[in-house]
Amino acid sequence: MHRFAAVAMIDPHGRVLMQERGDDALHEPGRWGYPGGDLEAGEDFVDAAVRELIEETGLVVDARDLESLGVQRFRSDGCGGDDEFELFAVRTAAAEADVVCGEGRRMAFVHLDDVADRPLHRATRLTLDLVREWQAVPLPVDFVQVALVDPRGRVLMQERDDRAPAWPDMWCLPGGGLEPGEQPVAGAARELAEETGVVVDPGDLDDLGQFTLADDRGTFRYGVFAARTALGDDGVECHEGRQMVFVAPQRLPGLDVIPATRKLEPTLREWIDDHPFDHGPAPRRFAGIILVDRRGWILLQERDEFPRIDPEKWGLAGGHVDPGEDFEPAAHRELEEETGVRLPAGGLQLFREFVVDHREVYGSWDVMQVFVAATDLTDADIDCREGRQIVFVDPTVARGLDLSSAATDIVPAFLDSDVYASMAP
Repeated sequence: MHRFAAVAMIDPHGRVLMQERGDDALHEPGRWGYPGGDLEAGEDFVDAAVRELIEETGLVVDARDLESLGVQRFRSDGCGGDDEFELFAVRTAAAEADVVCGEGRRMAFVHLDDVADRPLHRATRLTLDLVREWQAVPLPVDFVQVALVDPRGRVLMQERDDRAPAWPDMWCLPGGGLEPGEQPVAGAARELAEETGVVVDPGDLDDLGQFTLADDRGTFRYGVFAARTALGDDGVECHEGRQMVFVAPQRLPGLDVIPATRKLEPTLREWIDDHPFDHGPAPRRFAGIILVDRRGWILLQERDEFPRIDPEKWGLAGGHVDPGEDFEPAAHRELEEETGVRLPAGGLQLFREFVVDHREVYGSWDVMQVFVAATDLTDADIDCREGRQIVFVDPTVARGLDLSSAATDIVPAFLDSDVYASMAP
């Protein structure tokens, strides 16, 4: 008898991890199925499931987290006899980028409603309804967390103080325990309001799924919800902990984050990417320019007291994109108007698009595309036609300047990028 183990891994979005088998597969080549494989000598189904997951996906699961959905048997023409397998189910916080395809053509998370549209391995066809039923059962949660994401993609985080009953002096998302009979989404909205003063309709919270955390105090299950907001730090109150601030996702690895929040970071990054901020039909548009000289210094402008936006701060050369004008031509035009530098067509490279905070002046979050180029120019080649000065600045010094609201995000992002590394000596 051919015996094997299979694992239905369900992510927080309710998708199941599926493997497309290669043409050289011994059993049902080219079909889609769960990760898994044959039992080796001396193994039971559980041992085989854990080992096969590592080999085929690179994902490690604790055997205690595997929930059996039963042993199934079917007649296999390919094996010339009976097949027996045990199917396990487990929830995972892994994103697709965390999965290694160790066998077959590819691995992908697939929505359960779409699985049946693919050519399926017989073991998968036999058990798909069991997986759907298992995934649909709501699980009780011990607490909830809420990820409130601002237009720049920053996440509202709480710095806990030394009075916190668990994980003192660490960072986390707002959240807490549920009241008797309270639904997780309602508890999430209540906790957010109690801790930050921000009121959201529970219907506006996206469910990112349920996660499990085990530590020396036991095993806990918690639900996570997310929503976009047009608020900034000035729109949030701190009713608990030391501070509540919006934190850029790239800064999270450098913070001392509680395990329950750290575990969901891949899922949260994926949600942010899939839910960009809605600017409306006609956002204000800006073009910014950064030139990098032979030393690796970057061109910045010290603004004077006259601009409406961020007077007397340091920022990028650039400005408004005119109606009917595209970003790149605007960048060339603004660079020449402010510095006298005329670059050839194609001389600027798009770095990134940013959301910039212009609420103080326009009451809005606006769009800026930033263009960059390496150059042989020096300060002597720059004709400062706007602001106090436009000069090349040592990158270490640039990080410590009193930067404009846009440059506060853009300058560190550029200096930490591979694009800058390719231009700097």
